[in-house]
Amino acid sequence: MPGRDPTIDSVRAVAVVGVIAGHWLVTALVSGPAGLTVDSPLRHMPDLAPLSWVLQTLGLFFFAGGFAAARSKTGLWHKLTRLAVPVAVLLAAWALIIVVSGMPGETSKTVIHLVTSPLWFLGVYVVLQALTPAMSWLDGKLRAWALTIPVVLTVVGELTVNEITVITVWWAPWQAGILAARAGLRWGLPLLLGGALAYFLLVRYAGYPVSAVGGTGEARSNLAPPSPAALALAAAQVGAASLTVRRANSRLTRWINDRALMLFLVHQSALLIVVLTAQAFGVVPGLHTSPDDPMWPLLRLAWLPVFTATLFVLCTVPFGRTRNH
Repeated sequence: MPGRDPTIDSVRAVAVVGVIAGHWLVTALVSGPAGLTVDSPLRHMPDLAPLSWVLQTLGLFFFAGGFAAARSKTGLWHKLTRLAVPVAVLLAAWALIIVVSGMPGETSKTVIHLVTSPLWFLGVYVVLQALTPAMSWLDGKLRAWALTIPVVLTVVGELTVNEITVITVWWAPWQAGILAARAGLRWGLPLLLGGALAYFLLVRYAGYPVSAVGGTGEARSNLAPPSPAALALAAAQVGAASLTVRRANSRLTRWINDRALMLFLVHQSALLIVVLTAQAFGVVPGLHTSPDDPMWPLLRLAWLPVFTATLFVLCTVPFGRTRNH
């Protein structure tokens, strides 16, 4: 298949698993008088923040996307149509569930938030896909120096209109993927050390949050909008992947890669299905309880196989196979 490479497939698989596991571990749906509301263990247990450095793997996802886009021969319109059907079905299904079930208003707001929140990723992904020809031209003209463009724009955006960092932060690993598609996986150690050092300096001296994700109760998040710290983490992760990830052609890796975008799109739906179904049995520990108890992370870990099985079912329906090229 055009654009596919076993090493990049391994990187994409790591990214998908990291994002999904991270969301499942930090998304607490707390049962209250008005319905289910969202909380995070990171707000109550800040010592868990370093785990977010490993589980917030969006930079790897965009890196793999840039690599595949640079080698793909599939037209943008065809890619969009492959995404449009599952998105429409997902939104229609949840709209029907909300209306028919008569769920409390607070619960419906929570459901809408969790179902639609992954769509920002798809929006950025589509924009970067559309801009790939221009980015490939930049790579041909400037080589590795093309990476400095999104980095500079991220800094400028952070100081002015920081909403543009939603594009520029993820443009950087996408551009790195385009570079890797042409020149191979290189510069792993400089990216790892430089990204890690930049993240440390930004947290220590520029006041950015320690956590790579939001939900901590702090005034700002490194992801909303994406900050220079998110860019630094992406650089470190791409560097680490370049040094450690090896070619893999296992059945599981292929399955994840064939459904990578779909897995991202519906993984929170899998969480919601389990949580809402379990409400029939009352308040279930690890599903409906506040994440302020030190035992909560262990209880949530115990539920991960159930979430995984539900996600597997969702991604084996006819529209679940959305290839990435």
